[in-house]
Amino acid sequence: MSLSAPSSGATLMIVDLARLLRRRFETALADVDTGLTVAEARTLAFVWRNPGLRQAAIADVMSVEPMTLVGNLDALERAGLVTRTVDPTDRRAKLVTLTDAADPVLERIEKVIMDVRADALAGLTEDECKALETMLSKLRGNLCRKETTPSGGKP
Repeated sequence: MSLSAPSSGATLMIVDLARLLRRRFETALADVDTGLTVAEARTLAFVWRNPGLRQAAIADVMSVEPMTLVGNLDALERAGLVTRTVDPTDRRAKLVTLTDAADPVLERIEKVIMDVRADALAGLTEDECKALETMLSKLRGNLCRKETTPSGGKP
């Protein structure tokens, strides 16, 4: 083959980092007693980071099928960790919020997040960490803007 591989620079590295971070996070979650499956704990963490979102929006942010999310939310609701209420602006939609009972579970999940973060950022200075977060935030903003424009495929 005469075609040479393109220089992907940071793009594929970020994809690889996302995969590695997710794998590390899920492995660490499996080792912590939350009383939840890894998928349920991940769902709870997303609700924590995005309180009051509609179920459909959570599924989109998590990149999971809506029915998969419903199963996780059903389990979290049975455990008393989340509630789903009717969206006052659209009776067909459900808003997801945490209950106070989620706090101890979230403390364990937060420890996992902070441990994985510390491993990933080992060797970086505080200024480098801040610069990295600033750059990643800009990248996310760029991609989010592109996703919501007509040429990005969403209305």
